[in-house]
Amino acid sequence: MKTTFEIKDSTPRKNNSKHWQYCVGSGQAKLALRSDYAEQLKFIHDELGIERVRFHGIFDDSMQAYMGLDDFMPLPGAKNFKNYNFHNIAVAYDHILAAGMKPWVELSFMPSRLAKSQKKVTVNADGRCGMPKDDAAWQDFIKAFIRFLIHRYGAEEVESWNFEVWNEPNMSTFFSGSQADYFHLYEITARAVKDIDPKLLVGGPASATGAWIKEFMQFVKENEVPCDFISTHNYPGDGIGEVFLGKIMFDAIVGGVKRLSAKKNGRTLEGCQAVMQDKSEMSEMPKGQMRQIIEQIQEVVGGEYPIYLTEWNCNAILMSPSNDTRKVAAFQVKGIDEMEGYLTGSSIWAFSDIFDEFVMIPDEFSGGFGLLTINGIPKPQFYALKLMSETGPRKYDLPYTNGEVEIAAYEGEDEKRIFVYRQRMKQVAEPAKEYEVKIELPDGAKKVTRYRIDEDHCNPKKVWEQMGAPVEMSREEIAQIKQKSGLVNETVEAEVQDGVLTLSGTIGVNDVHCYVIQRA
Repeated sequence: MKTTFEIKDSTPRKNNSKHWQYCVGSGQAKLALRSDYAEQLKFIHDELGIERVRFHGIFDDSMQAYMGLDDFMPLPGAKNFKNYNFHNIAVAYDHILAAGMKPWVELSFMPSRLAKSQKKVTVNADGRCGMPKDDAAWQDFIKAFIRFLIHRYGAEEVESWNFEVWNEPNMSTFFSGSQADYFHLYEITARAVKDIDPKLLVGGPASATGAWIKEFMQFVKENEVPCDFISTHNYPGDGIGEVFLGKIMFDAIVGGVKRLSAKKNGRTLEGCQAVMQDKSEMSEMPKGQMRQIIEQIQEVVGGEYPIYLTEWNCNAILMSPSNDTRKVAAFQVKGIDEMEGYLTGSSIWAFSDIFDEFVMIPDEFSGGFGLLTINGIPKPQFYALKLMSETGPRKYDLPYTNGEVEIAAYEGEDEKRIFVYRQRMKQVAEPAKEYEVKIELPDGAKKVTRYRIDEDHCNPKKVWEQMGAPVEMSREEIAQIKQKSGLVNETVEAEVQDGVLTLSGTIGVNDVHCYVIQRA
């Protein structure tokens, strides 16, 4: 059965905020010291217009933010020789600014010298996941950091940054304390930031799955704690509310051992994928979860604070093969569309597979979160965002359907863009579906073109597999994959009849079609 859409010229338009361009995610702060990271980041900014980047662990011991003689020379009395050292953080931020972007400052994690407990964050990080052993010492450290930033970059620049306290404190992976502990940590941190410059923007709770927001807002109000924005995260493919170290890790240990035994041997990546299964491919999860959670968050916040979704994507399972496919492209097109108007800014996780949350996987298509592979090959989701980046400032306010085939329409001065997509949380082999879009164009159309993201278009992994899936990539092979998997502009033979343009086609599961209609 054909799915038909009608877009009337009288359809109201609303602002197209491009909330996803506000920021993009990354891995650990130490990665921002790498030259290939800096090159890819600039490419992302230049090609997609993304304005900021967010990463974990600026205060991890790997960044040497609080260093001492006993770090490398454990002699009697060595502990008395120590100092703050924000140079490595500055190098990372210099790379960001050189790319034309700004840092989204995640104030994490706890340096070992300040930590009450030496329990580490469990994602290949060198930061501690608990509270400071001395509140005043932590505040002195934060104040020194803020002074350093203002001295190096100037107050006007730093006042344009966001300062977010911690990352996902409701997940034991990142924070070993209680909700009350986090609220206290937030309070002493926010007050330290504001003591140096009241104009700096500070917020939280940076929670997973929209949790703790109501309680957080109540806490900051009752205690008159500074707060400029609300931040949270969501990954529908990870299961709402499921604790990382609970169900997932139980399956990884028990089920993973069985799967490793059955597989017997292989590359490190193959072992990881046997252990950490992609739950979105194991059962059919409902679509539209991004709209659902952002509506809930907006209702709780009630317009009192700007809302930032500082991490979101299709799946929180690193090394999931589906992260390299068009499934993520369709999910992001839908997510961007269905969250428009509900938040101030968002940050897709992440921009590159230069990423080491567990280990740095060298394989080209490793199932990483990135828009780009480790060698900078754009994935399908990059191309979806490229097409979205070129949309005009207005969006047709079409009814929300959450149907099998959906559309989103955008308008600029010289063109309109119609996205047709068939998003599903599970990549299933089903017959293509017919669609038809009728759009009223009183002024006619000069030219109509189409871009496709599907099995045969913008599919670099398929090109790589056709090359024999080389493990070690030469520069020539990388360039060849980029050339063969880029966007293809197809002319569409379509005429405006009685003021209506009809677009038609067939679309598979998780395919994305983008029509560009040039004004006559």
